[in-house]
Amino acid sequence: MSRGWGGQGQAAAYAATCARLCAGAHPALLSALRPLTGRRVLDVGAGDGRLARALRGAGAHVVAVDPDPDMAGLTVGLPELPFEDGAFDLVVAAFVVNHLDDPRAGVAEMARVTAPGGRVVATIWPSGATAQSQMWQRVLDSVGVAPAPGVRLPQHLDFARTVEGLQELLAGAGLVGPASPVEVRGAPATSHETPHVESIAWTHRGPVDELWDGAAAGIGGIGATVAAQPVEVRERLRAAYEQEVRALVVDGELCFSAEAVLGVGVAPGRMGE
Repeated sequence: MSRGWGGQGQAAAYAATCARLCAGAHPALLSALRPLTGRRVLDVGAGDGRLARALRGAGAHVVAVDPDPDMAGLTVGLPELPFEDGAFDLVVAAFVVNHLDDPRAGVAEMARVTAPGGRVVATIWPSGATAQSQMWQRVLDSVGVAPAPGVRLPQHLDFARTVEGLQELLAGAGLVGPASPVEVRGAPATSHETPHVESIAWTHRGPVDELWDGAAAGIGGIGATVAAQPVEVRERLRAAYEQEVRALVVDGELCFSAEAVLGVGVAPGRMGE
């Protein structure tokens, strides 16, 4: 299922570092999924289970799955889910699609297990210059380290990590736009024939060493870069990180603007068909 985030055996490191950053998108996800009371929800790539717990707290009946046996839920991964067609009213994938070996097959499988009229809601990290990526680039540049080459998908499997790219991916799975407005962060989005996709942002706050600890544990693309360096260079990178984040510390916490892309696609048909 997964590629490029770190892999199995890193559940504890993920929960202690990057999970907090990912959780910043949960309010927008929950808004896009409502109403939740009594709904059957599949949380694909559940990670440490934070989103699944929030969904249960909102009254949903949740099944959580993740390909890493150390993560929350059933040890199951895309692109093959062991559920019947239309088994769930809502399917959510928080920062999962970025890491699939075959994103199109993965989204199609999520659409398959979504009941007619149900929603598939997904977030991805965007490409381009974000506050976090720019910060890491300055750290690498100050030490003279080039980013580790990423493993690129074949062109026919890949998709653009943009609003337009996620919209095309959801539409390619046969998903359509919501028949009624979707509320994301309390702002109603207009209905469309194509899936609704937008950029979201939030202010992330966490321990000062949080991002470095995730990178040092090999999480994400920056983790691959850090892991590839000899000890002496890693020490210089850490010093550069500490210097760089000084400007981002507010009241003893790391504070910066995080960005993501959120998409909502609806399975054709009417709920209950």
